[in-house]
Amino acid sequence: MARTMGDPAKRYKFVARIKFWRRSRVGSDITLGVLKYKMTSKQPQHFQFAKIKAFMRRALKDNYNYSGTFQEAIKPVLIIAQIFALMPVRGIGSKFAEDLTFAWSSFRTYYALAMMISFGITAGYIVAFLTNVSFDFDSVETMMFYGSIFLISISFLQLARRWPAIAQEWQAVEAKLPPLRLAKERRSLAHHIKMITLVATTCSLVEHLLSMTSTVTFAVACPHWPAHPIDNFLYFNFATVFHFVEYTTFLGLLGKVINVLSTFAWNFNDIFVMAVSVALASRFRQLNDYMQREARTATTVEYWMHCRINFRNLCKLCQVVDDGISAITLLCFSNNLYFICGKILKSMQTKPSASHTMYFWFSLSYLLGRTLILSLYSSSINDESKRPLRIFRLVPREYWCDELKRFSEEVHMDTVALTGMKFFRLTRGVVISVAGTIVTYELILLQFNKEETTAFTC
Repeated sequence: MARTMGDPAKRYKFVARIKFWRRSRVGSDITLGVLKYKMTSKQPQHFQFAKIKAFMRRALKDNYNYSGTFQEAIKPVLIIAQIFALMPVRGIGSKFAEDLTFAWSSFRTYYALAMMISFGITAGYIVAFLTNVSFDFDSVETMMFYGSIFLISISFLQLARRWPAIAQEWQAVEAKLPPLRLAKERRSLAHHIKMITLVATTCSLVEHLLSMTSTVTFAVACPHWPAHPIDNFLYFNFATVFHFVEYTTFLGLLGKVINVLSTFAWNFNDIFVMAVSVALASRFRQLNDYMQREARTATTVEYWMHCRINFRNLCKLCQVVDDGISAITLLCFSNNLYFICGKILKSMQTKPSASHTMYFWFSLSYLLGRTLILSLYSSSINDESKRPLRIFRLVPREYWCDELKRFSEEVHMDTVALTGMKFFRLTRGVVISVAGTIVTYELILLQFNKEETTAFTC
């Protein structure tokens, strides 16, 4: 090397190579691509294909690299929400809560406001139909449906304004928790929420397709315009509104869009509460698993103090989240309770066609299953918050300390759970309460119900 550096000609060539290597290292991919293109000008397509393959590999790798954060896991839920004109928050594709913002002057907000107004106008027409034309159970059910959708859209718009602050609070609490060690643990929450979203959205789609089938059956049996089947379907889909407004094909299509968005938004309400409940419960479980691994070993006062601080942070986070979504939670359970009672009451009636029968029983089964799963997921937060009491029993006597006693008293005295605007707490007992309420109301309603055969009334 000394002889090489002593020769001026060889030293010049060596320095030139070093400079070229440095430029190639710090240069952009475009500059490097141009060099490669010049070297292989006879086969330029190979370089292009190589860059496309490299980009796809990076994209796929990023898709399967999970950090385990809530912001990462909730992303598909928020994307679906914005498709259905809910949660107009910007930056939902980012993995960092600091990128989330809400602005009134954005397309998402304009879209959400437009649909919210549409839901409100539709509910107003149905109220007018009830008061002026026909006051019956089916019309009241339709009014409750669109009225609840209008309230849901308002609640999600209010939540969207607070969501960036909630997400940042969540991110700060997550950063202080014990880290997730395995890749399986980091992707568990995201996969769980994706499965909830996929199954619930698929069932909602099947339910809506069956509803459309029953509407088509009615439109064929009782056509308003015999030579226009599509117009018949669109007319009967929004018949209460078209009692006051003259039907046109454009208004029929607009009514169908409103109907589709309202149906999926109604189902999404439960999906969102389930996703948030699963995420909160997973954070309590993360801390509990960490304490359980160390419970039988030699622990210190500082260790339990650190765990207690994390537990208090999670309790405060649950309260912050509950303040943001308690109205949505109340709408979830009140809607489900009302429609379950109504559908069970109508189960005594003989349906006019096979399509109506399939739609009714699938809708009732899906509604019952969704309400049960929602109750269990929501109550899992309270279950995980009480789990430290079982973990404390594993601590050896010689490592019991005043800090651990204080921690145990806090867990025992506090009730950590989501609420429905403070009217009720979502604990495991709420499942029995909901079931008892349904049975009570059904026994009352059945006394005034007579078995009927519902036929097509044209």
